[in-house]
Amino acid sequence: MNNQFFSNFKAKHPIVTNAILILLAFWAICYASLLAIDIFTAHGQQKKVPDVRQLPIDQAIAKLEDAGFKWAISDSIYNDQFKPGAVIDQNPKPNTYVKAIRTIYLSINALSPRTVPLPVLTEISIRQGLSMLQSMGFKNIQVDTVPSEYESLILKVTVNGHEVKPGTHVTINSVIKLTMGDGSITDINPDSVLDSRTIDSLENKMNAKKGEEEEILF
Repeated sequence: MNNQFFSNFKAKHPIVTNAILILLAFWAICYASLLAIDIFTAHGQQKKVPDVRQLPIDQAIAKLEDAGFKWAISDSIYNDQFKPGAVIDQNPKPNTYVKAIRTIYLSINALSPRTVPLPVLTEISIRQGLSMLQSMGFKNIQVDTVPSEYESLILKVTVNGHEVKPGTHVTINSVIKLTMGDGSITDINPDSVLDSRTIDSLENKMNAKKGEEEEILF
């Protein structure tokens, strides 16, 4: 009966019948698409992000995978306040609720500090030298002065107590010591050169003189 009715209706109203069939097909496609999107995007499936900061990378990965999250390393920097290979930061933040398919991005502490080539620092002003080193990421910078003809001119550079040539790769956490002139020498032989040996000799003389003055005072 129903089939005969549908056949008769289709025969009498073919355009209306096709329109109804198209609408039903469109509705079915939309419904299936919404179901697929919900499944693909894990709609309504949220999980709490565990805190993996300061954990070794292998422990952090295990903790994230146990919680059902994917992970990826987004950055690797060196920070001496963290253990090498430990997680410094994560995104999304700990204890937030995100979809189960969300990837957790990790910033880890490098196993060793990065190295950079030491620039040419001698014969330039102390201000310029400090600006160059700081822009490269050096933080352990020391400055001392010695008698010289020109004030605030860098005369000597040491890295961790040793002189190194410009271009030498040094770690970013090295102690850089800049020795600059104080401009106290007004009468100097134009043929003399304030190289490192001259500077050391002047330093020794100044220290000896200072020691004699202290002995006189006491």
